[in-house]
Amino acid sequence: MPWTPPKLAAAKAALASSGARDAELVDLPCGPAAVVESLNEQEGQKVFQMTGYLPHPDGLRVAVLALSTTAGSDHEHYRDMFHGIARMVSFDNPLPPQLREQMPEAREVAAARDVFG
Repeated sequence: MPWTPPKLAAAKAALASSGARDAELVDLPCGPAAVVESLNEQEGQKVFQMTGYLPHPDGLRVAVLALSTTAGSDHEHYRDMFHGIARMVSFDNPLPPQLREQMPEAREVAAARDVFG
């Protein structure tokens, strides 16, 4: 996607979500995010769904987390679980510096380095 400020990217993703009954912007350790909830009926069953849109700090990518369950009556427990998982997301490389140097560079990063030095 074209560069977008992370908070705006989260809001745009949430607004584009269909069937949302509740959407909120949240601040997570990895940055701003949007969480969308919906309750839909599929094949005679109610399905509770949560989707989280977590923009990468580079403003070019968005990580999407999704949870679906037919246990709609327990949606409060699933909501807590989902928020706990979302709070654990990190865009930082967890490898020690000496191991990061051994990992091959992503094609996109190499292309940007060739252009900009």
